[in-house]
Amino acid sequence: MSTLSKSGIVSLVGRPGVGKSTLLNSLVKQKVSIVTPRAQTTRRPVRAVLNTEGGSQIVFVDLPGAKKPTDALGEYMFDTVWTNVEESDLALFVVDGSSVPPGPGDIYVARDLMKTGIPSILVINKMDLVPPDAMEERVRMFESLGDFVSTVAVSALSGNNVSQLVSAIEDRLEEGPTFYPEGMTTDQSMEAFIGEIIREKVMLLTADELPYAVESQVDFLDESTDIVRINATIYVERESQKPIIIGANGQMIKQIGTLARKELEKVLGKHVFLGLWVKVKENWRNNKEALYYFGYHVE
Repeated sequence: MSTLSKSGIVSLVGRPGVGKSTLLNSLVKQKVSIVTPRAQTTRRPVRAVLNTEGGSQIVFVDLPGAKKPTDALGEYMFDTVWTNVEESDLALFVVDGSSVPPGPGDIYVARDLMKTGIPSILVINKMDLVPPDAMEERVRMFESLGDFVSTVAVSALSGNNVSQLVSAIEDRLEEGPTFYPEGMTTDQSMEAFIGEIIREKVMLLTADELPYAVESQVDFLDESTDIVRINATIYVERESQKPIIIGANGQMIKQIGTLARKELEKVLGKHVFLGLWVKVKENWRNNKEALYYFGYHVE
């Protein structure tokens, strides 16, 4: 384990829908965390590694949106947020700068974040949607939510000011050893990443409540030849949801598979064969055995 000038674990915390996953991908300059317009797309902690030009290693942890849980999956996500924040060296409190005044969710998360005692940087995202003459007031409104070590306004989507955010993070980190070897950008397994890409396409293509009832899992992966072969299952909670995923004459699942395959081919640099199946796992979001099966290790 070699020593860098600085290193640290930095968690991204905020209410659902503020753009934490988009920010993570922008910070490490590649897609590590899936992104959809729907709140609470992120369900598990996603770690991404940035080795900076200054010789520091920053391990970012993208976390689910912090909100009051309504089912067993929600309880897992809520507990995951605060367990990871408390294990961090620094937290990024991410807010949507285009949403004013700060809502109850922002106030709630900021209050609990301050209770942890973890040093926190206020990150005002979506600055591209804020009129320049309103920025100073937005900053003041969000800064009133807690005691932050610094404030950086960014646009995760365009990358504007993201390098300034990295500098602000480095300023707060202490000297220490690296956590991951050079060249490693995430600790997420390929199977987990593929499963998330499939779930992302389901969330983008289906409407209303269904995306939240969907989980996906890779059953078979073979990367040993020029064609990557993948078999995966999309799980839903009720029998009545299967036809929505499959679609008329199989058109929906074909579209899901096509979008997922094209993205995976870009990432892997190989042709991909992707076989998809749909199964029912009744009420899985409230079933602790099912949650454990999907990798959500609930108490």
